[in-house]
Amino acid sequence: MNSFLNSWQLDTATLELELPAVTAVCESATEVMEDLTFVAANACATNDGPLRAQCVRFIARLQELVVEKVDLTTAHVLQFADEYADLSPSVPAPTSSSNNVNATRGEVKLASASPNTGWVQLGLWVNLLAKGSSRNKRVEFSELGVSIDLPKAVITQSLALRVTRWPFDAFSSLSEGTDVALGGVFSLELLAVPSPPKRARGWIMREVPDAREQLKRLHYPLDGMVLSAALPIKASLTLPKDVLFAPTTAVNASSAEMPRIGWWDATRMRWEEEGVTDVVFQEDTNSVNFSTLRLTHLALLVRRDRNYHKRSWRLCMDTNMRARLTLSTAIFPRVQFEITPYGARLVEPALSQLEALSKEALPPGELLTRLARAGIDLCPPLDLEHEDNGEGNHESDERQRLGFVPKMKMLEDRVIDEIASIVAGFEVTDGNGNAEWGRTNGAATSRWPSAISNSKQIVFSVKEMSWPYMTDDHDSTQQQAGEDEGVHLATSAASVLILAEVDEEASGGCEDIYDTHVHLRRALDEISSPDARDRMDNSHVLFELTLQKMLRLLRLLSYSQPPPLRGHGGVKQGKTGDDGEGAASASSPTTSAAEATAEPDSKTQEEPHDAAVPDSSTQQGGEASAVPTEPN
Repeated sequence: MNSFLNSWQLDTATLELELPAVTAVCESATEVMEDLTFVAANACATNDGPLRAQCVRFIARLQELVVEKVDLTTAHVLQFADEYADLSPSVPAPTSSSNNVNATRGEVKLASASPNTGWVQLGLWVNLLAKGSSRNKRVEFSELGVSIDLPKAVITQSLALRVTRWPFDAFSSLSEGTDVALGGVFSLELLAVPSPPKRARGWIMREVPDAREQLKRLHYPLDGMVLSAALPIKASLTLPKDVLFAPTTAVNASSAEMPRIGWWDATRMRWEEEGVTDVVFQEDTNSVNFSTLRLTHLALLVRRDRNYHKRSWRLCMDTNMRARLTLSTAIFPRVQFEITPYGARLVEPALSQLEALSKEALPPGELLTRLARAGIDLCPPLDLEHEDNGEGNHESDERQRLGFVPKMKMLEDRVIDEIASIVAGFEVTDGNGNAEWGRTNGAATSRWPSAISNSKQIVFSVKEMSWPYMTDDHDSTQQQAGEDEGVHLATSAASVLILAEVDEEASGGCEDIYDTHVHLRRALDEISSPDARDRMDNSHVLFELTLQKMLRLLRLLSYSQPPPLRGHGGVKQGKTGDDGEGAASASSPTTSAAEATAEPDSKTQEEPHDAAVPDSSTQQGGEASAVPTEPN
């Protein structure tokens, strides 16, 4: 990376300053940025903070260099705009570049998109001759899918219009707001044109500007224009084909988001929407139209946390060493992944914009990064949480920001490792599958209501699966019809609720070390069938590693907490839901802040905190106790 950065800085003097050459060079840099983003995501999944920070620094430096090269090319075109105006019009290659196509006398129009991916786009329109006009001017960059309507007050002056599109969002990470750019950043700028050259006796004399003033950006409304009388500039841009904003299928209609265009306020370091009006999204063309008085960095805005909160999730083996992870968010009622030792792939939603993510298995970091870039960001960033600095206001800050408190990262990682060790024999869910959203509590919420707001407690549910996991033709038809697969494929009479918590007073060596609940596998051993134990013993190491990375990035255990009931101040205690889903309790795996330890088992199961437990749940036993309150 250091060699690549140095070569980029040194080749500026020899760089061909033509639009197609520059966009091609910038495309190679964006591909390196993408690879660095994947490496950073994998580092996040493996808790490698230094590597992730290093990737972030490299990406930031590459973004600066790409912008510098585009600025250098723009300054060159403006300096020699008169020579470009003399070029004869030519027919542009599709999605490539064009010179002076449909440009009138005294105008220069150039456009280019990077040849392979089209990620980097640059368009320039230069008005060399100030001329009067009684109507607006439409500048179309068909190669870029962009059109701009300029008011007559703009085209009567000698100036330049620059349109750029960056595949990266270098601004949202600097903001404390909740908005991020979808589909990259679109820059719309008015630039001053240098003084025209003087010609005398075969000589051409050009004014060479200072290196710090090669580009002079103009503010809109322009000098001399009345602010109240300034007309907004109308723009239309087409989103990339792999960006998903508002599909009519696979989305909750009540959660549909209105299109919003924002501009970056460098002073307040946040996205603003003031001055942008008439925003209309055209789903058939995947384009957005709007009017703006702000000519700067613009973007289609969405809430960064709109898919962070998972309403429910379910992890279940499909075949030998292949699992299906199904989850639901406020926007998408069903998102499903297939996880194998070779990676993960997207199964649902099956939309054309996401087709590339369902063709082959990808590393979890790459898959979820591409999915976030497409518009379905399921991975809450660790930067939101300040978990490693011990801040006392962590819980209140997070509750104010996202509405609930994430779990301790140390506890969450430990529980994920335990889940990966038993998933070959058990189905794992959030434990609230029998709840009606906002109306009734699920089994886990009713059993341990205080765990919802406690960052040191995690509750989930497990249920042993039958094996081999096979269905007949009737079951396959039901699955295709949209019914949940595997509902009747468990051999246990009821689900088992698991409470994992951090106990800072636990000392693993004080009592009998063989009578503890450090590992979930040991806690479930007595209620596991021989087949389930055999499958867990022969689980593939690469499969477990892929699953661990997937769960660490999704953070299901932290971001799947149910909301309060409508009309209630909090979560009420009670029994399981009315649909009769069985619930049971298991002694909780306990970890200390320093290392993984466990509370000694007192032979009688301890009552859960802040929950009403019936007397029948007290049971003599070994490492785990499962008492079904109601059979399935």
